[in-house]
Order: sequence, then C-alpha cells, then structure tokens
Amino acid sequence: MPPWGWLLLYFAAHVLGRVLVSPALELDEAEQAVWTQHLQWGYGAQPPLYTWLQWAVFQLLGASVFTLSLLKNGLLALAYVCVWLAGRTLMPAGLAALAAATMLLLPQIGWEASRDLTHSVLLTTVSAATLAVVLALLRSPRPALYLLTGVVAGLGMLSKYSYAGFLGVLLAALLTGRDTRAVLLNRWTLAAVAVAATMVVPHGLWVLQHWGLAVESTAGKLTSAVPVGFFQGLWRGLTSLVLAVLAFAGPWALAMGLLFGRGALQAWSRWWRPQAAPAGSGLHLQALWQRYFVALGLLFLAMMVFGEVTRFKDRWMMPFLFLLPVAFFGCAPELAQHARLPRLRRVLATVAVLVLVLLTARVPYNAMRDKPDELNQPVRELAQALRARGYAGDGIILSNDRTLAGALRLQFPRAHIEVDDGDGNLPTQRPLLWVEPLTDALPTRPHDLVLPYLFSATGDVPARYRYALLP
Repeated sequence: MPPWGWLLLYFAAHVLGRVLVSPALELDEAEQAVWTQHLQWGYGAQPPLYTWLQWAVFQLLGASVFTLSLLKNGLLALAYVCVWLAGRTLMPAGLAALAAATMLLLPQIGWEASRDLTHSVLLTTVSAATLAVVLALLRSPRPALYLLTGVVAGLGMLSKYSYAGFLGVLLAALLTGRDTRAVLLNRWTLAAVAVAATMVVPHGLWVLQHWGLAVESTAGKLTSAVPVGFFQGLWRGLTSLVLAVLAFAGPWALAMGLLFGRGALQAWSRWWRPQAAPAGSGLHLQALWQRYFVALGLLFLAMMVFGEVTRFKDRWMMPFLFLLPVAFFGCAPELAQHARLPRLRRVLATVAVLVLVLLTARVPYNAMRDKPDELNQPVRELAQALRARGYAGDGIILSNDRTLAGALRLQFPRAHIEVDDGDGNLPTQRPLLWVEPLTDALPTRPHDLVLPYLFSATGDVPARYRYALLP
C-alpha cells in the first residue's frame, strides 16, 4: 500500500474509534459544538478559523461526533502531508514520507492531538503548510507562491495567536541569511502582506472590541499566579521551557538517537555547524535551521525577560518544533540508505497501533479504575430520560457545564444551547431546559436523574444530573 493509503487508513481508524467509543464529548469538542451555532468574527480566547471550518462541515454532514472527529483527523492528516511536501524540497520523497511519519513520536502530535485538541491541531497544520510553501518559494520564487504565502499566513493568524511567533521566527531566519533574504526583499512580498492583512483585519477589529476576552485570558496562562522577582521568574521560565521541550521532543529524539546512532549525532551537529551549500544551488538550507533555532531561542528568552513569562506547556511547542523531523532528515539525507530504516518503519507501525488501541480503550479503562471521564457520561441515556419527562427537544437548553452543553447540542439539534456564566439571568425564551451534572453528595430530589455511566461495573457510583423544565 502506498504511504497515502496508510495515512488515510490510520486517520479513518481514528475517526471510527472515536465514533464507537462514546457519544459524549471532550472539552474542546464541546466548545465547537456550542460555538458553531453562530458564525462570528471571534470566539472566546481563540481566533475563529477552526470554528468556521467546523460550522461548514456541520452544514454539509450534520452535527455529530463523526463530523467533529472527521474535521480534526482530516487536519491532522493534512499536517503530515504538508510536512512531507516540505521535506521533499530537502531529501528524497521516500525519506520525506518517513520523516513526516516520525511526527507520531512527538507525543503532543502523535497522542494529545488525537485525544483532545482542536485549535492547536489547526495551528500545526497551517504552520506546516507555511513551511512547505516558503521552502517551495525559496527554490522557485514566482508570484503565485508569494500570494499563496500570504494566504497561508492569513489562515495562520486566524488559527491561533501563537502562529505570529512561528511566523516571526521563520521570517527572522530568512532575513538573516544572505541566500534567503533576497527572496523576501521582493515587491511581491508586499502583495503577500496585503493578502494576509485583508484576511485578518475583520477579526483584528473584533479583538479590539473584546480585548479582555481575547488577549488578557491568554496572557494569564503564561505568568505565575503569585508575583515573583526577576531572577526567580527567569529561573522558573527557563526550567519550565526545558521541561516543555523535553516532554515534546524527548521521545522522538531518543528514538532517532537509538536507531541512527552516529548518523543522528551528525545530523544534529549540522544544525550548528552546517556543511557548505551545494555548488550552484544558491541556497544553504542547513544553515536555515541554525538561524531558525537561534531565533526561536531568542524569542523564548524575550518572552521571559520582557513578558515575564514563567510557564511553558509542551503543547505550546507544536507550531515551533513540529519541523524537527524535516530539519533532522534534511541535514542528513544520507540516512535514506541507512540499514536501520526498516526498523524505524516497524517502530512507527507499532506506535500507531498502540495509539489507536489506547485511545479507544482509555474510556473503559478509566471506568475500571472508578475514575469516569468526560467521555463516560451517559448523554444519550440522559437525552432519552429528558424526553420521557416531557422535554420536546426545542427552545433553549442552559447548562453550567461546557462539556454537557456541547453534548446536548448533538442530542437535541433543534434546541439552542447556552452555557450558564453564573450571572443569575435566565433566557426569556421558552421552553427552557436547565441541566447540570452533580458531583457531590447532595440529597436526591424529584428533578434529579440517576443514570449508570456508559462504562461501569455493578456497584459503581452512578452519574447524577439535576434539571428544571420551564414550558
């Protein structure tokens, strides 16, 4: 089977497994189920592109667990394709496909992106598309590629705000190289900027009107809750950054080192001591990675020194370090003939099967440990019980739990779902159904529903919900 066949089969299996495991939703899935009820220029602390795409898929195929999973896994598959396209400019096509496949060994991409991420998945995909287009532009500068660069940059800014960091680092790496600078210092670059700006301006105006919602909540995730001194904050930031990078890239780097040994060390050393550029090419792409990682380090340092950032998470590395396989194999194209490539293929196949099995089995496994998670909620049974108690499935559904609110949208497609923000104001439209999950030992009332979890053993504590129906 060709590589594309395996890619489609792998992500089709992910979609099937997600549909079969539960009709309930993870938090990010639930947010999309709620947000896609309306098209807006912004949603919460995130740019709108993912929600727009999810809205379009819902319009075509309906709102369901299947369509939620279809979009995310389609974007993940596209990320692998874009990394392969980027790699093809640096190495043989077969090695580029294998390099792209090693992203499975980056835990945040191979595991967490399939478990419960949305905007970060789109961000990684658009960042990979940006890299592929820019490398193609460096090889063959022409107007169409400049305009396409503007399009993907605009899509990136509408995907997640951290894309600006990735784009800035990439531009810095290009501008500081004599062989790449001339490609950017071109009149068509202004056209690319105009295209990107045109795409982003409407959302930018929305951000200005919702500054606290869009920016301040994001900024709060980067700093310590308790003020600390400069040097203590810098130490915390450096420690957090090192741990985040190790968590993101450590398993991948370990696998490359164990498999390729001295070949891996030579590839990594060329990031800092690039070989001479091939004669007549005009481009020194190994040196590009050196400049990229230096610029990335300076960005993180500036965030700690000037932005007082003290916390980094491994998933925040996705748009910056997804290109590790491209840089690694691009600096060592001789690995295409390495005797251990078949072993790498077996490792990747084993990891792919393990990820599929573990993702599918984690819900019943958590139930066996008496730790039911979000996907173990009996939302289909809850919907049936609410219908049996008189709810016709229209009007307003109000819940203080985001995951439950999103799941109920899929169960009651004619209803409008709202999340209770705790201000005490109820919608005026009727009928109004208010539902909340109960997690404490409150005494049972007539308007309580007690249902077994989707996966549970005899004697396990059941799920409990409280509701009120205003006709």
